[in-house]
Amino acid sequence: MTNIVVVNKSTLVKDSEVQLMTRACAHQLRYDAAPIWGLLPIPVTYHASEQTAPPGSWVIAVMDDSDQAGALGWHTEESGELIYGRVFARPVLEHGGDVLASDLSVASVLSHEVLETFVDPRCNLWADSGKGYAVAVEIGDPVEAEVYDVSVSRRTVTVSNFVTPDWFDPYANTHEKDFDYIGSVAKPFLMSTGGYTIVMQEGKVTQQFAREYPDWRKEAKKVDTARTARRLTSE
Repeated sequence: MTNIVVVNKSTLVKDSEVQLMTRACAHQLRYDAAPIWGLLPIPVTYHASEQTAPPGSWVIAVMDDSDQAGALGWHTEESGELIYGRVFARPVLEHGGDVLASDLSVASVLSHEVLETFVDPRCNLWADSGKGYAVAVEIGDPVEAEVYDVSVSRRTVTVSNFVTPDWFDPYANTHEKDFDYIGSVAKPFLMSTGGYTIVMQEGKVTQQFAREYPDWRKEAKKVDTARTARRLTSE
């Protein structure tokens, strides 16, 4: 069985904190995301290093510094179906976030990457809007700035909000469907005020940002190894 392994390579975040956020992500994937997406849940576990991870694991590492200033995290696939991700602690902390419990936390960034790796590990799924363009199936991006609480060992950990399959369905009944987990958006393909999407139209891939999307995060989306860049260069 495929599984997601989280390792800590950061000096800014304690191993015990990464263990706690990993448990929160495992809970979220099993009880929230997997049922809504109609997928079998996969394990999300903490390991001391990649060397102890089972063969074939999708490894997400928590690190101090990003490949490019401001980047918070990404996941991608390399040749040979090597799927992995990165979460960066320093830009979270430098922009007013914390490790576990704020609206912007290292834990919520990890959650975002875990969920998107789970649903689209190869960064190659697109949904037809019915309006002449397609949107990347990145389930955290459209509501990226939003979080909700998960309780782990009597500690509150914030995890990323995410959109449902109906968000990608242009014909979904807006009176009968939920389009994201916490009920933030009211119809398909609508972003929250702090969200963004990757759009493909006539073979050209671009990014669209909601009105309150921070400039420093826009710059982060340009990181070469990010899934955004992978989609921008793969078409």
